Amino acid sequence: MPRPAILLFLVTLVSPARSQILADFEISLQDKEFGRFTIQLDQYNSPHATANFIRLAEGLVPWVDGTSGRVRTTPYYDGLTFHSLSANIEIASGSRNASGNDNAGWTLRDDFTMPGSGTYTVYMENNGPNSNGSRFFINIPTSLRSNPDRAGRPHTAFGRVLQATYPPGGNGRLTVAALSNSLPGFHIIESVDIRYLTPGDLVFRRNLLDPDHFSLFLLPSARSPVFRFRQSGPTTFLEWDSTPGSTLLLWSSLNLRRWLGPLPLSHLPGSEFEGYDLTATQAFTPRAFYRGGVVDYPHWPSTERSFGNAAILLNFRDPNRGIVNTSCFFDETGYAGIYDGSFGPGEFIISREETTPYAREFQLSSTTGNQPTYRLVLHYDLAWSNGSPPFSIPVVANPSRLEGSDLLNAADPLENGSWRYVASP
Repeated sequence: MPRPAILLFLVTLVSPARSQILADFEISLQDKEFGRFTIQLDQYNSPHATANFIRLAEGLVPWVDGTSGRVRTTPYYDGLTFHSLSANIEIASGSRNASGNDNAGWTLRDDFTMPGSGTYTVYMENNGPNSNGSRFFINIPTSLRSNPDRAGRPHTAFGRVLQATYPPGGNGRLTVAALSNSLPGFHIIESVDIRYLTPGDLVFRRNLLDPDHFSLFLLPSARSPVFRFRQSGPTTFLEWDSTPGSTLLLWSSLNLRRWLGPLPLSHLPGSEFEGYDLTATQAFTPRAFYRGGVVDYPHWPSTERSFGNAAILLNFRDPNRGIVNTSCFFDETGYAGIYDGSFGPGEFIISREETTPYAREFQLSSTTGNQPTYRLVLHYDLAWSNGSPPFSIPVVANPSRLEGSDLLNAADPLENGSWRYVASP
């Protein structure tokens, strides 16, 4: 990077109060202007959430359309509705299918350094830890406790609605309040314009597209796949170019009008690729159409820590057994070992393992001893090398959060869970 750019970047780092990245929303109702509001983004305390929002709002990176499976490069939020409105409590948007259960094709780890309180705070909407995507909500009261659906669940705050609007002449907070008292699905986001008011803000924008940036390299993006077909006896497989650190999303259609997906994928026998078994589809119809997107994650924290010859320390509250503290010591395979703790000593194995960029899910089964079989999700939370951004780099928090349940009591989730990793000596 040229020296002047480095100097500008350092200047902005030491002057976070001068941050002036603003997102101007223009809202319409039945083809008429409804109002405007402006969000002041906080790239210093929530750099990943802010960067992800800007990249989508400006169409800086490809993303996967959850309604059709297309990979698009247009501004993501233009034309969307507000899928959730709660009177004087919140407004929520960012869902392409207007149901509030989709995203741009990827998830993102949590940023938890911005103070998440105060009126008109903007948060990432999620489905649990480290599942930020494209959806966001604006909380009108001073606390999330006003909304029972949000209370007790952590959400990444990344901005705040200003009273002033652009162009001047309105009150953005009044627009948000009026939206919250409306019916969902009718108001349209006509545009989201990002304004960069300081030289340092422009440097932040350039860093969004730098794959080697020390912090923002964690951000994923989408691309179109290269399809392959493989015949194995009576079975036909559809494969494509998976790479280390990528996930695959596939949709199908019988008429090119209605698309179903994402379809379930699996590692195919006799192939290095992931793919989809077309045999059942071909039995139903001789012709079908497929499309999708590959999401590349430059960084998979869940693969950083090998369990081989290491230990994990588990702490949680089992609703049926009380507080549980267990230490699991793995052998060289990383899939078996011995445990000791609240249930005494014994041996265990790991099975039914699934990994995502920010979580590792598996079944912990006792082969000897009294410990129940647990289905656990170990989250790889975000921490900072020296306490807080922007002067530090992202690292995996130790300990991080833990979720799960006793296999025989899946309806009773574990509470207050955490886990710590201890590397092999």
